[in-house]
Amino acid sequence: MSGPGDPPVPQARPERALLRDGSTAVLAGLGPGDAAEVLELHRRLGERDTYLRFASSHPADLPGYVERTLDPGSGALTLGARVRGRLVGVVQLLPCGDGVAEVAAVVDAADRHDGVATALLEHLAARALPLGIGRLVALVLAENGPMLRVLEELGLPLATTREGTAQRIELALQPGERYRDAVEDRFRAAAAASLRPLLRPRSVAVVGAGRSPASVGRAVLRSLRVGGFPGPVHAVNPAAAAAGTPVEGVACAPDVRSLPGPVDLAVVCVPAPEVPDVVADCGEAGVPGVLVLSGGLAAARGRLRALADRYGLRLVGPNSLGLAVPGVPSSLVASFAGRVPAAGDVGLVAQSGGIAIAALASWQRLGLGLAAGVAIGDAVDVGVRDLLAWFDEDPGTGLVVLYAESEPDLRGLVRTAAHLARRVPVLAVASGTSGAGARAAGSHTARAATPSVVREAAYRAAGVQTVPDLASLAAAAALLAGQPPPRSGTVAVLTNAGGLGVLLADACAAAGAPVDPLPADLRQALAAVLPALAETGNPVDTGAAVSAAAFAAALSLLRASPAVAAVVTSAVATGVGDPSPGVVGGASAAVEDGAPVVDVRFGRATLLERLHLPGGRYLVSVAEPATAARALAAAVARRDWLARPAGAVEVPDAVDVRAARPVLETVLRRAPGGDWLLPDEVGQLCAAAGLPAVATRWTATPEEAAAAAAALGGPVAVKGTVAGVVHKGDAGLLRMPVTDPAEVAGTVAAWARSAGPDWRGALVQPVVPPGDELLVGAVRDPSAGAVVALGPGGRAADALGHRVHRLAPLTGDEAAAMLTATGLFGTAHGSTLDRAGVADCVRRVGWLADALPGLAEVEINPLRVDGGGCLALDVRARVTAPPGAG
Repeated sequence: MSGPGDPPVPQARPERALLRDGSTAVLAGLGPGDAAEVLELHRRLGERDTYLRFASSHPADLPGYVERTLDPGSGALTLGARVRGRLVGVVQLLPCGDGVAEVAAVVDAADRHDGVATALLEHLAARALPLGIGRLVALVLAENGPMLRVLEELGLPLATTREGTAQRIELALQPGERYRDAVEDRFRAAAAASLRPLLRPRSVAVVGAGRSPASVGRAVLRSLRVGGFPGPVHAVNPAAAAAGTPVEGVACAPDVRSLPGPVDLAVVCVPAPEVPDVVADCGEAGVPGVLVLSGGLAAARGRLRALADRYGLRLVGPNSLGLAVPGVPSSLVASFAGRVPAAGDVGLVAQSGGIAIAALASWQRLGLGLAAGVAIGDAVDVGVRDLLAWFDEDPGTGLVVLYAESEPDLRGLVRTAAHLARRVPVLAVASGTSGAGARAAGSHTARAATPSVVREAAYRAAGVQTVPDLASLAAAAALLAGQPPPRSGTVAVLTNAGGLGVLLADACAAAGAPVDPLPADLRQALAAVLPALAETGNPVDTGAAVSAAAFAAALSLLRASPAVAAVVTSAVATGVGDPSPGVVGGASAAVEDGAPVVDVRFGRATLLERLHLPGGRYLVSVAEPATAARALAAAVARRDWLARPAGAVEVPDAVDVRAARPVLETVLRRAPGGDWLLPDEVGQLCAAAGLPAVATRWTATPEEAAAAAAALGGPVAVKGTVAGVVHKGDAGLLRMPVTDPAEVAGTVAAWARSAGPDWRGALVQPVVPPGDELLVGAVRDPSAGAVVALGPGGRAADALGHRVHRLAPLTGDEAAAMLTATGLFGTAHGSTLDRAGVADCVRRVGWLADALPGLAEVEINPLRVDGGGCLALDVRARVTAPPGAG
């Protein structure tokens, strides 16, 4: 057990938790300043609850007990949950040594069924792991059924033993899939419940309903009326209230607290300086949902979030276009977009109101409508993940589209989106992929944009398919909604113009949907229905004189073939025939589980059209090959994601995370704010990871370097280490090959003189035969956690090829897929390289980066690879204080 001399356990920073009923709690570390609140919580307990909490060990001096447990010197970590500023629950962890800690909890009886204890324990478990605690022990009276159920349903591995009248519960902090699934299930249910006042309100108030016809608030009142909202609608406008003047036929009140009845949703349209005060008024009045349309509030983000936490309300915006739920039973359109969107089954969440308007306009032509749409704006509170949870819980949502420029919890979003994507397709528009785009996104959303490669890695893991533009988005949505999913096989191109077939094949290949040769039996069947001069390879060129009936017959054959994943058609009218009616005819034919079809009509005036088919189905017709190819690629990517193996992440052989942790602790003792690892520390980290590293001697003096060179024999590489210098070659701190130990000593001496007090020492390594050079690295992103990168290495790492990024940790199949995605292993030469060895290194780097929160980045560059194996020639790593420490 911790003693007075042990360092205090770092307290947790405040975090928000959603409770079972959708209400919110703020979880934060407690200290001596919170003693009065903790004491009051204990005194609110009834006699029975006090007995269950303490049994026979009830402290005689309760105030003294509370003060002792909150003393930082006690070694305890105490977390509290506050709902609307009132302390309703406390959980305490007391380290006992050997990775074990005792845990105890107390929750106010009035809040006991809302999941307060579960939220506190989840938060505590996340805090305990970085402290080296692997097991939690709780002594619970056998008659305390509610607490026993909380511990059993948490989802962590659990062992129970009887100790007299109590149960000794031991929880292993091994956050496996069962625990992650339990946490995710709880989040989705709570998030969806918390959004009900926003998306299913019983009453709405518009605050800032101006009397000018052009005011935003008045536009919102009109949209509520035209959209058919059936519940009470209130307006807040002090001047209009004083004059007794209604706005849009709605009587006005001077402020929120003066409204005649309870309000579920308040739509705030006042000038930016007034917004925080209005949100506070909403909180005081008990309004659970607030939608802020006002912009220009970048400096007030923190205050708005604090108000949402204080009052336990959910807030959309600021800088939001609004939200719309146009379907029955209670149509709601609270927006200044000026139109009521059609009802449908598409869920939309967009950080940009302009993107939402443009997307809805393109969908209208395709007959797609909204199940619900929310423009989250600057996303101070409600974000993409919350709305994905709502769509997952809503049976009326059949497809989801998102546009996000930033997301504070990409790691959590992956789990929520992946669960949703198993049920319905999820599409996203890529944004911020250029430097200019990223700068614009950061400015637009009043927060730093998430790096595009990180967001893409997260989306890939979650089964979210990305497209680069709104036309491709609409085409992909219509394809997924109106056609069957693609099968395995090739994309087939069917056209009556050979040149168009070339363009279509190129577009498909560029989008990642290759057009491969068709099997012989299918070619023979096509030849039997097409004119004699038709080309039945792939693309299939029917010739200009083909009839609509023959074109339809060929399309039916392609759709029915198990070798064809999808079909792209393009028919143009000529002086000898017009096969275009055959597109609908062939797509209408009854082919069980037939391949989907996308039609391309070159030169058409509209980008997108819907072609109706029997039975309520339809296909999308587009004007550009790239649009069709990208839509198909999204459908194929969804097929592949759904079919991928669900293999579990396993610890690579010989990885020793426990041996790696002391390395990071050593660095933080030397530099509390973090630093680059010294070469001997890097060596220890590589050994803990089981990485195949070149033999390395770390030397402090010229004499030691010379002795190391002599001991290694043969030519050596000498690398100098200077404080603040990361790339040794660019700084002139790399010399190779060197054969004379005396030359080694002279080189090191010169480097040391030049560097002065910044000199750290030199590495001496044997020169290895040349081979292919790769970069394998990982960084810890604030929102996504550990992200692994793989690509070309060496001095040209930034100039050659592209890097592939994935979230860590990786399964064996995911690591192998990374290698394929680089394109480096698909050539004749690449097939001779040690592919398994590279995949193994990728997994090891990813595992360490994920398991060690303080490891900010690690990079092997180069990783030398040939047919015989892999060897890490240069490794660097940087440590920072773990999140939440201090």
